[in-house]
Amino acid sequence: MQKHECEYCGQLTNYELCRDCYQLSKENIIIKNDDGKWIKNVIKGNEYKFYDSNKEYVLKQDILNEFEMRFYNIVRKALKMKYTIIPQVNLQSIISTNTNKRNDELYRNVDFALFYSKTFTPFLIIELNGQQHYTNEYYKERDKSVKQILDKVKIPLLTIDIKTLKRMSDKEIYNIMAQVISYLNPGFFKRIFGKAGDKMDLTWATKKLGQ
Repeated sequence: MQKHECEYCGQLTNYELCRDCYQLSKENIIIKNDDGKWIKNVIKGNEYKFYDSNKEYVLKQDILNEFEMRFYNIVRKALKMKYTIIPQVNLQSIISTNTNKRNDELYRNVDFALFYSKTFTPFLIIELNGQQHYTNEYYKERDKSVKQILDKVKIPLLTIDIKTLKRMSDKEIYNIMAQVISYLNPGFFKRIFGKAGDKMDLTWATKKLGQ
């Protein structure tokens, strides 16, 4: 099937509307006018403002805190050219569902995602957890939800306790993360252990880096 431009946003698609715009049409945020052209539903669209003139928008100077930045720099050194680490990745950008419903459970960021540079396929999610993740019910439920979603798509999650991170030297963090990255490489695992490994099981690393 030959691709053509989405009739609302102009992205290439096989259909009249691209996937995102089709979802907008299902939610009645965009509608067809009398001429058959897709337009924003002004009445409905006011409930989903993309820009609110009453708000003050301020550019963040830092998207990573001190500990996240330190961890990012260490992991980046441990990565080979074929891997990439990206902070603050939204689950919606790497995971889709088989429904047309609004995927609220995916509208959340994870601290870091590691990708294969050539294809930008994610292969590891990393969360740095402060004390609130162990004491606050909201955070505990959120973390549980993220783990369940990642399990579904077979992406391993490495949870690191910030208190543990503070106690470790850069070299210690580097060595463990280098081991994790090697462990996730099926060829490396088979060469060392003589069999395919369960990439989802990072218990051994969590024990070193967890609370």
